[in-house]
Amino acid sequence: MIGGEPKRRQVPRWVSTVTVLVVAAVLLAPGPWREVEKLSTTVLAPIQMGVSGTLGEVGDVFGTFQRVRDLAGQNTEFRDEIDRLQSELVRMRELEVENRDLRNLLSLKERTGPGTLLPVAVIGRDDSPYVQAVTIDRGQTGGVQKGSIVVTNKGLVGRVESANPASAKVRLITDLNSAVAIRLQTESRTTGVLRGQASGNALIIDFIPQQDQVQTGDMVITSGMGEVFPEGLVVGRVLRTQRKDADPFQMAAVEPAVDMNKLERLYVLVENPDR
Repeated sequence: MIGGEPKRRQVPRWVSTVTVLVVAAVLLAPGPWREVEKLSTTVLAPIQMGVSGTLGEVGDVFGTFQRVRDLAGQNTEFRDEIDRLQSELVRMRELEVENRDLRNLLSLKERTGPGTLLPVAVIGRDDSPYVQAVTIDRGQTGGVQKGSIVVTNKGLVGRVESANPASAKVRLITDLNSAVAIRLQTESRTTGVLRGQASGNALIIDFIPQQDQVQTGDMVITSGMGEVFPEGLVVGRVLRTQRKDADPFQMAAVEPAVDMNKLERLYVLVENPDR
C-alpha cells in the first residue's frame, strides 16, 4: 500500500492445526523420545539405589555409635556402683571383726583381773632373728607403762619393754629373751617356763619332769608365778614332746594361740588410762 506500512500476511488456521498435531504425534509415538526416557532410567536407577543404600548404611553406623555410647555410659554407672558396694562390704567386714573382738573381750576381762584393757594398734615391727617386737600407737600419755601386759582376744602376746609419751615397744613371747611362767591344763598340772626361739613362732617348755604326762594338744596357760603375767591367760597348745629315758626332764614344743605374724588390734592391761 502506498503511503503506509505493508500489511502482514496471515498464516492460515489450518497450518497451525496441522503443526500441533505433528508435534503431538512425535512426542506420543514410541520412538526416539521413549528411547531417551528408557536410557535415563537405566543409567540413573543404579545411582539412585546406591545413594539410597549409602544413606541407609550411614544411618545404621550413626545408630550403632549412639548405642555404643549409651552402653558405655551404663557400664560406667555399673562400675561405680560395684566399687561402692565393694567398699561397703570391706567396711562391714572390718566392723564384724571389731565386734567379734569386743565380744571376746568380755571373757578376756574376767581372766586379766583388775585394770582396764586399752585398745591399741600395731604401727611397726622389729622381726630380726634375735629380736621379735612390735611398736604400738599408745604410750605413757595413754597409761601404757614398762611392764604392761599385751594380749588379744585369743591369748597372750607379750609385755611392754619400753614406753615413750606417744608409743611403746612390746617384746613378743616368741622373742629369744622372753620367759613366761606357765601351767598345763592337765591332771598333772605341770608347771614350767616357756621361752621363745631364735627363729619362727615355736615356743619351748624345758625342764618338765619326766614322769608328768604331756600330750599333743594340751592347753598351755600362764601360771601367775612370779607375778609378772596374770594367771589363766591362754598361751598356746602343745605341738609335740621330746623325751629321753636317760634324762630327768622332758621338753615340749608349743604353738602360740596368737599368730604373731598377723598382729593388728591389741589390748594393753593398764590402770586408769588417760584417753
